[in-house]
Order: sequence, then C-alpha cells, then structure tokens
Amino acid sequence: MVDPRSGILLVPSDVLRPTRPDAHFAAEAEAARTAGLVVAVVDHDALTRSGGDASAAVRRVPPGGGAVYRGWMLRHEQYTALAAALGE
Repeated sequence: MVDPRSGILLVPSDVLRPTRPDAHFAAEAEAARTAGLVVAVVDHDALTRSGGDASAAVRRVPPGGGAVYRGWMLRHEQYTALAAALGE
C-alpha cells in the first residue's frame, strides 16, 4: 500500500524488461523516485491493443495514492479504461 500523501508516477514499461520504465521515461522515473514519489510501470501495449486489457496494463501499480500518468499518448477511451482500472 502506498502512503496516500505521496504520489505515484505511472510510466510505460520497457517492452523487453516489463518491470522497468521505458528508456524514454527512465530519467523522469529516477527523478521522481529521488523526490520521494513511487514509480510504477504501466503496460502501454496492453492498453493500446485492439480490445486492450486495462486491468493487465496496471497489474504492477500498487494500490493507494494519487497517480499521474507520464507516457505515450492514448486515445480518449484508453485513458478512460486506464482510469477505471486504476480505480479498481
């Protein structure tokens, strides 16, 4: 469980190393950790596939705390699915 006073930065995961941030967002993820935020990875491919699985995309996100997504752009319905999956 994440301390609700701290935030969570969500970044896309690396395709070949799914527990690590995508290289394009690695520096931001490290800066966020240094600032005391929790960093979690989101499976961008799971979100954007036809019939995407938002629940699978957020399986590595810890519960609790407010989250901010910093990653590749999504379509409106994908953002909506991401928010709903995080709310579960």
